[in-house]
This record gives sequence, C-alpha cells and structure tokens, in this order.
Amino acid sequence: MKIKITSLSEGRHFYKLDASVEELDLPSEFFGRVKVQVLLEKTKEHILIRTSLSVHKHCECDRCLKQYDREFYNEYHMFYIHDIRNKDLYDEDVVTVIRNDQDFIDISNDVREYAMLSIPMKNLCKDDCKGLCPRCGKDLNVESCTCEKEEIDPRWLALKEIFKQ
Repeated sequence: MKIKITSLSEGRHFYKLDASVEELDLPSEFFGRVKVQVLLEKTKEHILIRTSLSVHKHCECDRCLKQYDREFYNEYHMFYIHDIRNKDLYDEDVVTVIRNDQDFIDISNDVREYAMLSIPMKNLCKDDCKGLCPRCGKDLNVESCTCEKEEIDPRWLALKEIFKQ
C-alpha cells in the first residue's frame, strides 16, 4: 500500500486503498480484503496521514466457543518528516523520518499492525452471550441445563448485596 508523494501539492488529499490479507501478511484467521481510507495532509514541515481501516476475521467466542466472522475497524495517524532534528516535536509512536528524495510512503506495515490491534482481548459472538455450563458443557444460549447451581458461601453474601445496589 504505497502513496506517491513526489510532486504532491500542499493541502489535503484523499485515498481509498485496499489489499488482500495475504499481501499484508496477516495471520490466516483474517480473510478477504483490508479496506483503507487515507486523508493525507501535506505541509512544509510534515505529511500527516489519518487512516481508518476495516478487516474481516474468523473468530471463536471466548464464552461459548462458537465460530463466527466479524468485521473490525481501527484508526490511526502518522506524521512523516524529512528533518530528523524535528523528531522530538512529535510523539515517538506516530512519527517516521523519510528521505528528502523518497517517492512513496508505504503504509503496509502500519496497516498490518493496526489491523491486528483492532482485535479485542475478549471475543464474544454477542454482548449477552451466556457461554457454556461449567458442569455439563451445554451452550446456555441454546438451552438451559439442569445442573445444580453452587451455593454461595455465607461469608460472601454481604459482598453480593453491595453489587445489587
């Protein structure tokens, strides 16, 4: 995913890019095409790229183990500067120094990283997923089970009352 910057006038420029997950070397659970929208703002001091992306992934619910596909979104911005002396003016995570004679900015690595960062720590097929019964393993989204529920230790009942308020 390269953006040509030579002979680019100052101001705002908009790009719609896409690439296959294989081109971006994403893990096998990702599929389809990664769609990227880029707003590039060029000034004398820097080039600012604001990027939003979407990617599809095969997931497994952390509660019920159901397989599902989902689209994930992420946004990021990056400054590209020519003068390394100005690097300290920017947050180190969002600045890249480029050569004065550089023709293109390749955003492939950033898109790959932010695509992977768009995946939440906990994958749920739906927000109110009930998960599996810890005793019999039945999917509680589909059917209820007849397992006995554990009785709460009476010493913890006062704590349970706090959460009811």
